[in-house]
Amino acid sequence: MDYHEYNRRGRKKREDKTRKSQYEKMRTHQEVKQIKSDLINYAQTSWGKHWIHSILKIGRPFRMQRGIEYAKDEERIENVRINKGQIFATVQGTAPTPYRVKINFDQIPEVAWNEILEDLSKKALNLVQLLDGKLPEEIIIIFKKNNYNLFPDSTRGLEAECSCPDQEVPCKHIAAVILYIAKVLDYDPFILLKLRGKTKKEILRELGLSYVPDKKLERAEAEMKSDKDQNIEYTFNVPKISIKEIISKQKNKDLSSMLTEMEFKFKKPGKLIEILANLGMPPNLDNPKAFKIVLESLYSTIMDEVYSMSTEFEKT
Repeated sequence: MDYHEYNRRGRKKREDKTRKSQYEKMRTHQEVKQIKSDLINYAQTSWGKHWIHSILKIGRPFRMQRGIEYAKDEERIENVRINKGQIFATVQGTAPTPYRVKINFDQIPEVAWNEILEDLSKKALNLVQLLDGKLPEEIIIIFKKNNYNLFPDSTRGLEAECSCPDQEVPCKHIAAVILYIAKVLDYDPFILLKLRGKTKKEILRELGLSYVPDKKLERAEAEMKSDKDQNIEYTFNVPKISIKEIISKQKNKDLSSMLTEMEFKFKKPGKLIEILANLGMPPNLDNPKAFKIVLESLYSTIMDEVYSMSTEFEKT
C-alpha cells in the first residue's frame, strides 16, 4: 500500500468517525428529550409538572430517569416527612436497610413573606383555589414579583443527600423521592409554600382566616345539650344571614352597580369536596362525624344549585 492510499483510508476513517459522532449526538439529544418528556408527564397537574421541570433544569435527566421505577413502587418509599425547608424519606433499595434521603430548600425570609402575604390577601379567589387543591398561575406570579421562586431554583442547584454509596446527586433514591413528591403535589400544592417556610395554618392565621369560636354558636350548642328530647345527631344550628343588615351596611353604595361589575366562573361540582377537607372541622364538636355529613350535604346541595343557576344564566 502506497503513501497516497494510506492517506485516503485514513481520511475515510476520520470522516466515518465524524459522521458517527454526529449521529450519536443526534440520537442522544432525541433520547434526552424523550426522557424529559416521560419524567415531566409523570405528574398530572401543571404545578406537578412544573416541579419536575424545575429539577430537570438543574440537569442530569438520565439520573432522574433511574428513579421512576422506585417512585412507582410506593412500598419502597416510606416515612415521608415534609417540613419547612426540607423533605425527608426512606427509600428501600437493594440493601436490607432503607436509605435515608434529605432534600433541602431555601426558606423565604419573614420580611419577604410579609410582602407575599400582603399580595395574597388581595387574591381571595386564588387563595380559595389553593385551599381547593389547585395552584393558580397568579400565586406563582406573586412569588416571582417578590423575587422568590415557588419552585426549586435551578441557579442554586439541588441540595440533597442520601445514605446510599452513590455520592452523585441525584442518585436514584433522591430522584424517586422527587418524583413521588410530584404526585403528592398534584393533590396538595400547599406543600410548596411549606417548603418555602410557611405552613397552611400559619398562612391562614396571618391572613386572618383561622377558625375563631363563635360565642352564639357555643350558647346554642349548650342549649342543645340541655334539650334531651331533641335528636342532635344530625341537627345543627345554622347561622342565618340578615339581608336587611347587609343592605343597611351598603346604604352609601350602589349595590346594583356593584353586582353588575362582579364576574364569576363556575365549574361542575366534583365528588371530592376539597375545600372542606382543607379547612377542616371546627374543634369541640360533640359529634364531628355527623356534623361533617350535614356540612358536606349542605355544601353539595348549594354547589349543585349554584351550578344549575349559572348554566341557566349563561343560556339567557
